Amino acid sequence: MESTTTLQDLPRLRPNPCCLRRCRALVGVSAMLWAAQAWGQTPFLTTSDFTLALQRQAGGDWVDMPYAEAATYLNQARCQCATPVQILVQMAAASRSKLSSLTMVGTQARLYVGTNCANLNSTGTGPQCPDSQMLGELNDITMLSQGPWAVPTSVDKLFAAAGDCAVTRTTAIWLWLDSTGTGRPDDSVTGGSAPSLGIELDGTAPPAPSGITVEASDQAMIVSWTPLSAADWPDLAGYLVFCMRERSELVYIPSYYDNQYLTGQRLCGAPFSQMASTPSSAAGNTTAVEVVAPPNFQGLYPDYLCSGLLPPTQTSARLGIPGNGIPYTVGVAAVDYDGNASPIRSGFVQVSVQVSNATGGNTPVQVPDDTGGNTGHLGRSGCSCHFVGVDRGAVPWGAMLVLGLARRLRRRGKRQRRSS
Repeated sequence: MESTTTLQDLPRLRPNPCCLRRCRALVGVSAMLWAAQAWGQTPFLTTSDFTLALQRQAGGDWVDMPYAEAATYLNQARCQCATPVQILVQMAAASRSKLSSLTMVGTQARLYVGTNCANLNSTGTGPQCPDSQMLGELNDITMLSQGPWAVPTSVDKLFAAAGDCAVTRTTAIWLWLDSTGTGRPDDSVTGGSAPSLGIELDGTAPPAPSGITVEASDQAMIVSWTPLSAADWPDLAGYLVFCMRERSELVYIPSYYDNQYLTGQRLCGAPFSQMASTPSSAAGNTTAVEVVAPPNFQGLYPDYLCSGLLPPTQTSARLGIPGNGIPYTVGVAAVDYDGNASPIRSGFVQVSVQVSNATGGNTPVQVPDDTGGNTGHLGRSGCSCHFVGVDRGAVPWGAMLVLGLARRLRRRGKRQRRSS
């Protein structure tokens, strides 16, 4: 009689643990691929898929600003005047195919600014970035496959997280991406992995120099000051000297010196900020009288510039001035490389003197300016043809030219009559 073997009689096979783990992993990967295809989810987005650029207006175009240029551009004056800028978000051409299979509605892209925005993540933990620091929002990120996303904003909004136009801070612009329509950013581009653009904000002007002395010479003023510490102010570009004759009268031809600074008042009429300056004070053996700086000095009106930009190591300047026995008011400001200038709080009034020569007569002196060239003042050797006030004078340039031409014609007529 033959015996039959049933399944119950066969030895029980035990699966290899290693093989079992591999099988489970393969099943998991298959499920993920199936889900991604079923729900239209895009392959993982990464930081390298995107580039962010800060742009400014140049004529009618927008141009990129490298990091160094952006640091110079994002200063206190442009913050006060809300100067327009824009952020350009682009997706690399090789990465655009990642969005081709995206069908889920409700996808979003957002731009935020601020160091606290680095922690915007899928779990919602950590410091959160308020909506006030959001620069723009795109409701369909598939648009990024068709071309750049230009986000208009302004300099003051980039300073928003700092809360003040007079601060200096390194910050960043962050790209927030939700490709699944879940209302949270993708795990692959959250936190420190999110595409970002670092920027430098410089809204802090150096303090006004102290230790100012003003000494009178023949048709000249010698102005000295205590230099700022290079260690404390490494971005110091130099100093500017302002001067004024009697009652707000200009000494030099307007725009004779190039402007090396920018204020919100000059740019857009914003109130001048004095938050970042310290009062200057006279020191040393000086006969100048310290007074509250006149409005023309406090506002740093360029028409009252009496020097070019003097280097940070320079501690004095010789100003050629017309006439003697006349009171002049002098002030000194400090400027950094980003165009922020310290407001002048103190002016120093000094009366010019006339030096007699050995024979007892008066010797007029042609005094060079601080750069060693000829003086650019409006009146020389007693000439009083200088302009008055901020409106550039009661005597227009055209009238002065006509009067000069008339005098020449009269002299020529006299010579012709004499020769005849």
